[in-house]
Amino acid sequence: MPEPSTLNCFSASDLRRFGDHYGIAYRFPMLTSNCAPHDEQRATVFQGNVEEFLLRPGIRLTASDIEVIEPYESTSLLATPLFIVVILQGQVRVRLGQQERLLSEGMAMSTRLGNTLALSASQPPGQHLRTLNLSLSTDALREHADNDAALRQWLEDADFQLHTWDLPGYLLPSLDHGFSHAWRGMQRQLLLEGLALQLLAHGLPFSGSLEPREHALLPQERQRLERIRNLLRDEPAREHSLEALAKLASMSPSSLRNKFRSLYGEPLFTYLRDRRLELAREYLLQGFSVQQAAHFVGYRHATNFSTAFRRRYGMSPSAF
Repeated sequence: MPEPSTLNCFSASDLRRFGDHYGIAYRFPMLTSNCAPHDEQRATVFQGNVEEFLLRPGIRLTASDIEVIEPYESTSLLATPLFIVVILQGQVRVRLGQQERLLSEGMAMSTRLGNTLALSASQPPGQHLRTLNLSLSTDALREHADNDAALRQWLEDADFQLHTWDLPGYLLPSLDHGFSHAWRGMQRQLLLEGLALQLLAHGLPFSGSLEPREHALLPQERQRLERIRNLLRDEPAREHSLEALAKLASMSPSSLRNKFRSLYGEPLFTYLRDRRLELAREYLLQGFSVQQAAHFVGYRHATNFSTAFRRRYGMSPSAF
């Protein structure tokens, strides 16, 4: 990573200009609530480096190595038949329709984006975030679809799914090495093309490397898991126990725990904790005290709440 003195600072205004060019809508919940419009545009959202590579016609790779200062959310507005996100360091929460995943280091996600269904991502502050985004145009995919029935089906399928998968053990250090600045010119271009092809090989959603556990879930199981997730989302302040939730889902506690993580990419109670903290942040922005916000979202002790909040958002709740 470059020395701090060489880091680029990206403001809300910078990101909105970037979004206008690439079809991405940005939202800055903390800045919108706390800053005057002029200050919001100038405030630094993150600092670091963002590089873009056009590897081949229709194949675009974006590498980000940043320190997130303010929480921000991004929504992709353009249709993309294949979009892959890789997390090298940090965490990103992604959402496509009713599907939601928490991606962390060593995880990746493959999906397709349509004009009527946008992919949203939220990046919490106080973290060093390194990501890769790989996108392929329709023409780039069609070039190979004539000889691949599965690829043709992917292009024609109207179903939009989030497919999360783990990077193979050998690939993570290769990606780290490939995006170091030791490589220049044509050598770096060739190396990045090779790494992108490996990501495609593992990330195509009909690949055998992708989540057999998720695809093994029955439709009725998915519905029951969605009911549990909706309950946690809508009533996070309740005292939820694994046993009670398992009974509601008609599953054993271990089955609920494993299947929830398989489907949503994170442990059940991690989802509940993050939902509580998101709601608490909204209460704080409305002017409630730390003690009140903690109580409203189900924390019995404000000290436990403050510790969890600081880990999630990189700052004390009293700073709000």
